Amino acid sequence: MRPKIGYVGVDHHHRDPYFTIAGGLGLDITSVCEPGREIDLAELTAMDDRPDEITTEGGNVADLVSDATAYADPHRLVEEGDIDVVWITYRSDETPAIVDTAVENGVHVVSEKPIARTAADLEEIATRANEAGVTVSPTLYYRTNPVAMELRNRVRDGFFGDVWTVEGRFNASQLSYRDTDHYLYDRATSRGGALQWIGPHWVDVMPWILDDPIARVNAQFHEAEEADVDAGAVLQFETEDGTLGTYHTGYYLSDRGKDTHFGLYGTDAQALTPLHHDSLQHEPTIPLEITSADPEWSAAPKQTTAFEFTYDRFPAWGDFVYDYFEAYFDGYETGDVPATVDDAVQLLRVLDAAYESAERDSWAEVAD
Repeated sequence: MRPKIGYVGVDHHHRDPYFTIAGGLGLDITSVCEPGREIDLAELTAMDDRPDEITTEGGNVADLVSDATAYADPHRLVEEGDIDVVWITYRSDETPAIVDTAVENGVHVVSEKPIARTAADLEEIATRANEAGVTVSPTLYYRTNPVAMELRNRVRDGFFGDVWTVEGRFNASQLSYRDTDHYLYDRATSRGGALQWIGPHWVDVMPWILDDPIARVNAQFHEAEEADVDAGAVLQFETEDGTLGTYHTGYYLSDRGKDTHFGLYGTDAQALTPLHHDSLQHEPTIPLEITSADPEWSAAPKQTTAFEFTYDRFPAWGDFVYDYFEAYFDGYETGDVPATVDDAVQLLRVLDAAYESAERDSWAEVAD
């Protein structure tokens, strides 16, 4: 049987690509909700007028949910909608309460990262979800990125030796390309800007590649002029095993697309890669350049693998995002999913430490 999905937050710029994924996976979106507003499903149209967003590439949004029931109250949708999963793309200050209602009703959750404003908003709910056997998963889809998976496997195999340091960069288009009237760019709703929205991808994937949690952070922020959130941030961090790292993220690009880089430096080998680009950049491959001191590499100590990403099932950012959701819907009943609610809590604890660090102008420990 195909799972029945309730979708909460149709006024979100990820709605169209996520609807496209749902259609590709053959999921039944049986109910939809924009909290506090009555929706006419027949009038839903693709968000072509939002220049920072990716649409359904010409698909008819209304057709994807033509048989769904519309709700104005997300809690009522969860309680009465006869659904297996609630898929949430809604504001971070109100999403935890919706997740809590889902846990109480035995409904599984996949939610736009980071799910909440702070770790404290999610920790008790996470405990109840784990006790109840309800799967709650954040959209940390770089965990199914092929380059990240290759690097994680090599770290686990000891290929790099002791990892001294890592560096990451994930920059995106300027706020002038974005609808800054949206709640994403409101401090009271979302807490932060670039670090809280685009930043979590790398804040999660770097320690995931290392299989080593971030233990402490030193952060500084660049505040936005167009909104009351941060336009960018630079983090220093140290992992539990002592690896040092830096991370640079922000709304800095004068064009659409992404500017990404990941570097890993170990005692035995190093790796350099953009890890990802998107279809806007029209680049055919993503290189992973590895230099190794291994005697078996002596004839060619520097080797580059070209990863040819596909965009057939998900033109927006690449098919690895589609793979993430496919893995979630294959495993949500057993909890075998790429990222769990505990991963979301850990991510929020790192973000908490970053904002605390900037406020104190000193290093901050990540809570246990």
